[in-house]
Amino acid sequence: MNLFSAFRCQFPKVCKPNACCYNVPPMLPPIQAVLFDFDGVIVNSEPLHFQAFVRTLAEHDILLTELEYYAELLGFDDKGAFKYIFEKYRKPLDSRTFLQVMTRKSKLMMQMIESKQFAALPGVEEFVRGLWRNYPLAICSGALREEIEAMLIGINLRDCFSVITAAEDVTVGKPDPMGYLLTTRLLAEKSKKKLEPANCLIVEDAPSVTKSVRSVGFPVLAVTTSYPAEKLGDANWVVDTLEPEAVQLKLPQLKMGLGSR
Repeated sequence: MNLFSAFRCQFPKVCKPNACCYNVPPMLPPIQAVLFDFDGVIVNSEPLHFQAFVRTLAEHDILLTELEYYAELLGFDDKGAFKYIFEKYRKPLDSRTFLQVMTRKSKLMMQMIESKQFAALPGVEEFVRGLWRNYPLAICSGALREEIEAMLIGINLRDCFSVITAAEDVTVGKPDPMGYLLTTRLLAEKSKKKLEPANCLIVEDAPSVTKSVRSVGFPVLAVTTSYPAEKLGDANWVVDTLEPEAVQLKLPQLKMGLGSR
């Protein structure tokens, strides 16, 4: 029974069947913190990861295609991606080979980062700076900490994030929600706020992660930088860009002005 079924609709001539004015979705708790994915959300770094995977896997006779990368590997951390692709191609992945591919891929990534082959995505700097004035912010990424730190410094946003959860910090990587749950706890400790999944907005681009974190109570703002909107149906809100004006249209309650925390 609908929560409001005991009440009579005040506008019977206006409301359509099964769309009564009382049949409204419940209000979400106020947002108290914002947790960001990194690659494909803050920086345009997925092409770098793709190239690093291609070159690393080619040394093991695996030819990774761009379609394969974006359709199957996005949302995994490096550990999960290598395990998945080696299993798919029926290649042995012993501990020595695993260490080799992880080290090689990381080295290639850092070479591209050091040569500045990345940039902040459109609107990100203004969006993050606006939120930072009003909320504690954190990053939860499947990337390695060294990569995240270097790129954040490169786009002048390192100071905005008080917590960074990287691939090394979790025993189970994305799309499992463990990383975001850990990030929430660490950010609560850092900001001295009582934070729960329901009041921490997650900004993501991967459908598998979006579905996973929604299942444990996080609201999600998905951005279509890596997947089309129809693939992101599990998100609460979907935007094509993190330009503040575009986000404000979908989430007018989100504070992006000059207020204090």
